[in-house]
Amino acid sequence: MSTQIIENQSTIVASHVQHELWPAWVNQHPWLTTFLPKAEAEARNQGFEACDHFCIQLAFLRLRTPVEDWFRELGVNVVQWREDLLVALGSNLDKGTLNRYIEVGKRIQLARTTENPVDELPLQRVTAEAHGMLDLAKSEAERDHVAIDERHFMVPIMDWHPFGEPAIEELRRITGRK
Repeated sequence: MSTQIIENQSTIVASHVQHELWPAWVNQHPWLTTFLPKAEAEARNQGFEACDHFCIQLAFLRLRTPVEDWFRELGVNVVQWREDLLVALGSNLDKGTLNRYIEVGKRIQLARTTENPVDELPLQRVTAEAHGMLDLAKSEAERDHVAIDERHFMVPIMDWHPFGEPAIEELRRITGRK
């Protein structure tokens, strides 16, 4: 399986989503099939066994133009948002015991060094919140009668933003949608 490097040298992303992890309809949206491996990589690089909405947010916030331009227009400090998400991810880990810390550390190390993260670090599930974000993006794409792309994630991403969000009409204007 081929790999590619995104964002930094320690984040290795498989070129395919993990088989049967995501809803079947995801395969009908080419942009999603290239984006969701990034969310999976964020989960693996945190030592998680599940991909949650924080991982989807973090992957989205790492996307380049046009996404970075949209956030700039909204006046959102993306660097701070990413840092806040990483803190939230770290503080919400359910480690409980030293053995759990060690296990998570092993997963993180393997995620950052393996050539085949999908096979060597399979995720157990996708959280309900992550499914909710996908469903909202899907409904936005269906409204436009097209496959999902980055434009349709602005509504679910801003829906989870801790500091409030602009009106949906404003998000559609910023992303060049009707």
